Amino acid sequence: MSNQKKRNFQTEAFKHRVVVDPKYADKTWQILERAIHQIYNQDASGLSFEELYRNAYNMVLHKFGDKLYTGFIATMTGHLKEKSKLIEVAQGGSFLEELNKKWNEHNKALEMIRDVLMYMDRTYVESAKKPHVHPMGLSLWKDNVVRSPKIYSRLLETLLDLVKKERTGEVIDRGLLRNVTKMFMDLGNLCIRLILRSLFWMLLLCFTRLSLRSLLSLVIVGITRRKLRNV
Repeated sequence: MSNQKKRNFQTEAFKHRVVVDPKYADKTWQILERAIHQIYNQDASGLSFEELYRNAYNMVLHKFGDKLYTGFIATMTGHLKEKSKLIEVAQGGSFLEELNKKWNEHNKALEMIRDVLMYMDRTYVESAKKPHVHPMGLSLWKDNVVRSPKIYSRLLETLLDLVKKERTGEVIDRGLLRNVTKMFMDLGNLCIRLILRSLFWMLLLCFTRLSLRSLLSLVIVGITRRKLRNV
């Protein structure tokens, strides 16, 4: 037997440096951006959501989460501005129908996009303390569609007109009214309060037939009384 001592060999883990293509982020984002366009154009049947998820996952993994997040917001905003224009040109009774249709399309697209960006939602969004994909999608709809100057006032007038018609016994599309009301609820308490406050003043003007000057006088009197109570 050999008395030679056995040598202890220590092996180190092979360190492989991953070199990322300088254009990797742009190329990968273009794939995802194109997919978002297809989703909004209702042409998503040929998309591989597993592959899209993997691309979004790798972007976050390679520290491109911010590019992915800002890109998704910019792309969605562009589509919502286009939807807003289509709603604006809708005439008569088709206005609420078009609004409801585009709202449903947006919700469906938002669900698909959220699935693709699920890893970003769980990691980058959490660490960066940014709004998650779904709440952000609702916020973008509220800012670009509901609060659009050419939609907001018209929406209030249409809802008020439906209330007046029902009060006089006319038949209205209650299902459509229910869907629009649910949209406000989905958009959150702030949007509901904003709509209700505006409707209150419009109803006050309508049913009491006050002039704008008289209404302003009432507001001033109310403010003055509140200040006097606080003295």
